[in-house]
Amino acid sequence: MNSFKLPIFLKINENATNNLIFKLEKEFSNIRDKKVIFFTSKKIYSLFKNKINRFVKNHDKLTVFYVDNSSYDIAVKVAKKISIEDYEYIIGFGGGKILDTAKYSSYVSKKTFISIPTTLSNDGLASPIAVLKTKEGKAKSFGCKSPDGIIIDTNIIKNTPKRLLIAGIGDTLSNYSALFDWKLDCRTNNNKANDFAYLLSETALNMLLFSKESDIHSKNFIKELAQSLVLSGLAMEIAGNSRPCSGSEHLFSHSLDEHHDLAISHGLQVALGSVVSCILQDRDKKILIDFLNKYEVNISPKALGISKDVFIESWLKAQETRPDRYTILNEIKLDKNILEEIYINIMEVL
Repeated sequence: MNSFKLPIFLKINENATNNLIFKLEKEFSNIRDKKVIFFTSKKIYSLFKNKINRFVKNHDKLTVFYVDNSSYDIAVKVAKKISIEDYEYIIGFGGGKILDTAKYSSYVSKKTFISIPTTLSNDGLASPIAVLKTKEGKAKSFGCKSPDGIIIDTNIIKNTPKRLLIAGIGDTLSNYSALFDWKLDCRTNNNKANDFAYLLSETALNMLLFSKESDIHSKNFIKELAQSLVLSGLAMEIAGNSRPCSGSEHLFSHSLDEHHDLAISHGLQVALGSVVSCILQDRDKKILIDFLNKYEVNISPKALGISKDVFIESWLKAQETRPDRYTILNEIKLDKNILEEIYINIMEVL
């Protein structure tokens, strides 16, 4: 049986970060007496200078650490500092790079971690996965632990650029093809999917697919997106792996990252991958396309700057990125002609 540890608390509301230290005292009564390291970036600091300064003012043992780059080496180096200098609490305030660095540092140093995202671009804000750069700047996913607490201030999120919210939508959308691949693996290899992890991932997906909100910057939609990403993260924690939210569509995204430097958000890559995976899985992709059109999410390869050759090569090499992950790619024989036909087809419908 897989053991898992869910966050102690979750707050998703307006002004959730106001009087932060006082609110954290309700969850961790000794936090004011302990050393706290606060991960952010200089860019995030410039945007939230007054708020961060209030955090520092209200806790005389709080140190700010600026994340310049989300690399494995930096995360481990800071974990060493945390352990040697006796920090007890780690707060991550920012986007995915900041949160993943703080999350992995907390995992290595075995300290309490509170995740405070300033955007909703992926499920990393709640997942037991940290994406960090390794050799030659290549991103790699590392298993770690879920945050001990999650605070999502919807007043902060509502000012997030649309492209970042769209990325979060795309990341959740990938659950659609990932869950199919997970079931496929179970049927073929006599594995067992955790029912509760499956339910959480499916619920996260359906919350957005069947949302009645049309404005992604509305208070209700932001809350739905936040809940969806948190549920996806918790699904992975319960499953003990990323299977509830990562299938063939993620292998395509990993392949793009490993072989091409296109600077496309992870969420849009996996959303495109999910549409293609649906075709390969012989499923109706219309539900995904209608959803993308509803929120004006353009994942056309042309719009993303993915040429036909790059598209074909990335899919042909996708399985190599995680040979141990059984997906639809193990069941079909992909070739250049099939992928060229799919590329032309999705260019017409997206």
